Amino acid sequence: MEKENNKYTDSLKYIKYYWDKITYYHPKDKGKHLGLPNKFVSPSTDIFKNDQFYWDSYFVILGLVRVKKVKLAKGMVDNLVYLFERFGIVPMRNRYYNLGTSQIPFLTSMAFEVFEADKDKQWLHKVINVAEQELKKYWMNEKLTEKHIVYKGLSRYCDHYITHLGAEHESGWDMTSRFHDRCLDYLPVDLNSCLYKYETDIAAAHELLGNTARAKKFKNQANLRKTQMNELMWLDRAHFFCDYNYHTKQHSQFLSVAGFYPLWANLASQEQAEKIRENILPVFEFDGGITNTQTSGLSIDKKQHDHPNGWPHQQWIVIKGLLNYGYRDDAERVAKKWLDMNVKMFEETGKFWEKYNVVNCDIGVFNSDRYLLQSGFGWTNAVFTRLVDEFNLNKSPKK
Repeated sequence: MEKENNKYTDSLKYIKYYWDKITYYHPKDKGKHLGLPNKFVSPSTDIFKNDQFYWDSYFVILGLVRVKKVKLAKGMVDNLVYLFERFGIVPMRNRYYNLGTSQIPFLTSMAFEVFEADKDKQWLHKVINVAEQELKKYWMNEKLTEKHIVYKGLSRYCDHYITHLGAEHESGWDMTSRFHDRCLDYLPVDLNSCLYKYETDIAAAHELLGNTARAKKFKNQANLRKTQMNELMWLDRAHFFCDYNYHTKQHSQFLSVAGFYPLWANLASQEQAEKIRENILPVFEFDGGITNTQTSGLSIDKKQHDHPNGWPHQQWIVIKGLLNYGYRDDAERVAKKWLDMNVKMFEETGKFWEKYNVVNCDIGVFNSDRYLLQSGFGWTNAVFTRLVDEFNLNKSPKK
């Protein structure tokens, strides 16, 4: 019993030590990096040194707020606000050549994680106003050359190059079989789930701040998006949410973990959630956690966001989604599988990794023409910390 209760202790000690190692301060524009006013967590000490990534920041903050590093978490949000105010975009990271590419948006989710820790209403108001502008001017701006909103009020990925490859980079899924190398053609279920959460988060913030008219506006906007997503993305025969090809007017038949995002965003109905839990969760769940995609129909060349890889941030999306709909036992089972695999690989290699092979419970499969598999690792450490805390798994052994 003692071993069971303490099996995460060594990993947590390592992560606690590692925060300082991957925390950087880069206040001035220099070389390829844009300056940021506050300290931030980079994914690793290697090729991503001095990088603050957009979507990584949310998953890193999930861990930071639970280990009382709220000031660091708040500064990371303020860095993203600074970038938007300077450039009119939250770029995928603070590099000059990424200024035309964003990433799947999580700014409101970060804001509420920090707000729940420090209750600073004035700060929340500032960040929510920026998120509101980001939603309007980037993701839903029909006048942009790199237009994202393209069909029935729903948005796609589309960076400034307006190429399928560039859009796939903006998704964060670089690269995957999910889009069949035609990312621009799809309304992605994860992106639109995040934008739905923007709208409900913005509404909740305005309610909290006493602006009921603004809150009502964004509630209505969210409901419209929800209606369109259910019409276009819910595939009843598959019991799942799927990307929608607005050119062919057909659902994608390729299933990916993106279909769990409506549960994370509280967009799905209880009936839809139950169908996903019963029929789809077993398809994605393996000994090491949740795989990123279906097992078949993959491209010949290995792509890092495909099966058999599982990524730490996507584990959180699935687990939080299950928790949102009352499936705590399932959520805890998946969390323990992921955590135990992380511990196994930490004991074998002395490191945490960017991604893992959840089928063989090993380090992740990677495509060497992208970049070598990275250790470290910002969001891996953070999600591990958050899950141990969420399920109270680091309890002291009973006497």
